[in-house]
Amino acid sequence: MIQLDHYWSIGLWAAVAILFYIAFDHLMKRFIITTLLFGIGFFAYLTAASYGDAQFQSRELQLFFNRGSLVFILIPLFCYSFFTHSPFIKYTKKPKWQELIHFPFIWSGFHQTSVKVFLMIALVINTASLVPFILRNGWTYFEEIWLLMTIFSITNSLLEELIWRGALLSRFSEQLGEQWAVIITSIGFGLQHYSLGIPWAVCIAFSIGGVFYGGITVKSGSMIPAMVWHFVLNILMVSSGFILN
Repeated sequence: MIQLDHYWSIGLWAAVAILFYIAFDHLMKRFIITTLLFGIGFFAYLTAASYGDAQFQSRELQLFFNRGSLVFILIPLFCYSFFTHSPFIKYTKKPKWQELIHFPFIWSGFHQTSVKVFLMIALVINTASLVPFILRNGWTYFEEIWLLMTIFSITNSLLEELIWRGALLSRFSEQLGEQWAVIITSIGFGLQHYSLGIPWAVCIAFSIGGVFYGGITVKSGSMIPAMVWHFVLNILMVSSGFILN
C-alpha cells in the first residue's frame, strides 16, 4: 500500500498495525514495531527516489540514485537494533557450504543437496537462461555498459541483501521463526521491485526467487551465498538489457 502513494492508505496501515500491537503478545509486538520501522524507512526511500527522478534526466543516474536510496530503509532498522541491544544482522558468519537444502520447499522436498551445489546449479540455470539475450546485444553493448553494470550490481545486491536477508530476516526469524521469516521477506522482496516500475508478474517471480535467497541464507547461516547469487543475476540482467533498457 505504501508504494501506491495514497496517504490515507498509509494512515490505515499504521492504524491497523497499532491495533495489532495492542492485541498481541511480546514477540508479535516486536514484529509490528519492526514492520512499522520498515514502513517508515520505505517511505523515506520512495521520497528520496522520487526526488532523484525529478532531478536527473539520465535513466542511469535515476536508477543509481534509486538503488542508493535503499540505505534509508536500513537506518530505522539499525536504530531499533541499537536501542534493543540486538545484533543488527545475525547472518554474517562464514557460510556452511555443506549444509543440506531441500527442493522445492527448502526444509522439505523430493530432493536435497548442499548449499554449495544448489548455488552452483542456480547460477548455471540463470546464466543459460540469459546468455541468448546477452549474445543478441553483442560485444559493443557490453563495452558501453560494463562499468555501469558493475556499479549497479554491487550497489543493488549489497543493499537489497542487507535489507531482506540481513536486517529483516534476522528480526523476523527471532519474532516468527525462520520459515515464516523467509516467506514474509520473500513476498516483500518481490513486491518492493514494483517501485521500479517492474510488472506484477515479474515481481511475483522475484518473490519466488526470494524464497530460495532466504532459504540458502538460513541454511548456510550467512548472507554470502545469496549475495553472490544476487550479484551474478544482476550482472546477467543488466548485460542482457532487461534493466538499463
